[in-house]
Amino acid sequence: MSITPGHTTHYHGDTPSSPSKDNRIVSAAIHPAIGVARVGNSEAEYFVGPQVTSPRPEPLGFYRDAQGALKRQAAEFRLYGYNLAGEVVAELTVENADIVWSAHVANSKAQWYQWQLAMDIPEAATKVLPLRNAKITDPKARAALTIDGGLQSISGPNQSGVEFNGQYEDTPVNLGELRTDAQGRLLFLGGRGVSASPKGTPIFNPADGNSFINADGWFDDTSDGPISAQVSIGGRSIPVEPAWVVTAPPNYAPQVKAVRTLYDLTYDLFIQAGWLTPNTSVSFRHDVYPILQRLSGLQWVNQGFATQFGHNGRYNFEDPAFIAQLASKPAPGNYDLFAETRRQIFNSFRLPDPTDGNVLPWPWIYGDFMSSIPNQSPRQNSAITQTQYLVLSSWAAGTFEADWTSEPPPDHLDSVPLAEQPAMLDRAALDFCLADAFHPGCELTWPMRHLPLYAKPWRIRQRSAGSPQPDYGATLDQTQALAVGGPLYGQAPGDLNRWMGLPWQADTAYCRGGYDQAYNPFTSTFWPARVPNQVLSDADYALVIDPSISPEQRRDAFAERSNWNAPLDINYPKKTPTAVQMQAMVDIFGSMGLLEVRQGIPGNPVYPDTMMVASYGPAITQAQTFASPQLAADFAVAGGAPSTGPRPPKGANFSSPEEALQAPRAVNPGNRPV
Repeated sequence: MSITPGHTTHYHGDTPSSPSKDNRIVSAAIHPAIGVARVGNSEAEYFVGPQVTSPRPEPLGFYRDAQGALKRQAAEFRLYGYNLAGEVVAELTVENADIVWSAHVANSKAQWYQWQLAMDIPEAATKVLPLRNAKITDPKARAALTIDGGLQSISGPNQSGVEFNGQYEDTPVNLGELRTDAQGRLLFLGGRGVSASPKGTPIFNPADGNSFINADGWFDDTSDGPISAQVSIGGRSIPVEPAWVVTAPPNYAPQVKAVRTLYDLTYDLFIQAGWLTPNTSVSFRHDVYPILQRLSGLQWVNQGFATQFGHNGRYNFEDPAFIAQLASKPAPGNYDLFAETRRQIFNSFRLPDPTDGNVLPWPWIYGDFMSSIPNQSPRQNSAITQTQYLVLSSWAAGTFEADWTSEPPPDHLDSVPLAEQPAMLDRAALDFCLADAFHPGCELTWPMRHLPLYAKPWRIRQRSAGSPQPDYGATLDQTQALAVGGPLYGQAPGDLNRWMGLPWQADTAYCRGGYDQAYNPFTSTFWPARVPNQVLSDADYALVIDPSISPEQRRDAFAERSNWNAPLDINYPKKTPTAVQMQAMVDIFGSMGLLEVRQGIPGNPVYPDTMMVASYGPAITQAQTFASPQLAADFAVAGGAPSTGPRPPKGANFSSPEEALQAPRAVNPGNRPV
């Protein structure tokens, strides 16, 4: 049941080349099928997003420019030619084809409905969503709420300057640009993280809990839309499967993956629908180990995961000796020494379809219906997919390939065989996106788990060109949201992104961990693989590697992580209002801590050979955050009040239990944030 690019049944039917292979190209496809760009505040610099599932760590300072600004992540698209049997013949570049790329992106968040809940879960059965900016009723004025970058095209090698310029009402907004590289591959760069209210309306109204990530009068410069290409070879035009691009918030932990990625979620969707057929065997290396390792990978972004799954933790899935035990199988007829170990680990995972809100099973990640004080909904916490669960079940039963090797997987696309490159690109883009929790999510949200959204695996179903945007009325309920022919069917520019938070910085500022501090100040948590909770700071790292200080000081510096959200809490230890912290994220998102891989202490079993350390960009003045008179007024009222109750641990994301319980992600009745 392998899900690696080399094993997955790919919908093009890719097979290794052979001497008798038909080399006539009859069609082409753009890969990745869904590309992911990310915003950054660097004016000119960018990098290309992941193209393999295990990319090499980048050197220190790679993700920021010389001024410390965060680089944008570009989505690179490639064209592959296929023969009549669906086999990859060649990558198509300017050297062997004439190519004209086109893209059309938009942001329609402000015109769409509020986000309050994933509309496909049972708890949303009676939910009725109002429009964002509902006071604007004139059709022409509502149309002006959509930022449309228009259809843009580019061709040739090393081209640039093709911009997606739209406007929010009368305010110009740039959604990104197109470029090409030396081979004529397409580079899509999204916005620069600009979020604002031209009229100065509040980013959050504490008297209205539903204003959380539904800020009327605001825009941001994320977007999505189709990517297409016109291709001819020797003057002969060939059909091309289009792709889709999404501009998402930054990835603050580039080497960390979620336990269940967006690729895992969609792969399982296509398996359950019969669109893809899994392999009949389970590979420890390709199928089992990635699930386990991701738990340990989260040690760099969450204190709770560090304690349980981190270096020297009870379940350190990166310990070579422990891996050897988990990967071993006895000879036929011999005693299975580690069967009970496998069984206990397997039984520690939450069922794919749990029946209650028990927070103890793995993973400790919030679900689509979390509340600050855990409820009994099966969606209080998230679960692994049915496919992942069956993989672990086979492994626990001893039915798996003992194929572990310490040889690293390909860390660059050039190391991947041509026939496997399209599937690798499709997977790599989504392997670094989140599937949990869709509350609403980091890159994309709950519509991604619905089959009508796709024309085939990973290919977004596109609305017919020129067809008008359906009008669903002043409100949207579950019946409308899930209706045949409704918003989950044909997609147009901006249709995936519209379900997300507005602005995204307000969402990212409050995707934290440890909302129920009486239970645990660190877990459960929302999106640590993209938005960290607790991190190893640069100052603590300097202590860890300093041989001149005591072993106890070094140990403590390594173990006690810092609060990643601390730069937002600008009035700590006094109370910083919710809206002020959200505005701070708007102002300093490019300076928030980004995890980089650094040298550990090789040969010392107390510490890992490599560590992930948070580096921060330039600070801003408090005056910039308080440029809004409303924010300054909010701060004057609430900012002077000290937090009450016991002080949480150093790395906790909240300054007090009361702040955690009043946080806008899980507002309790009568308990509104301020």
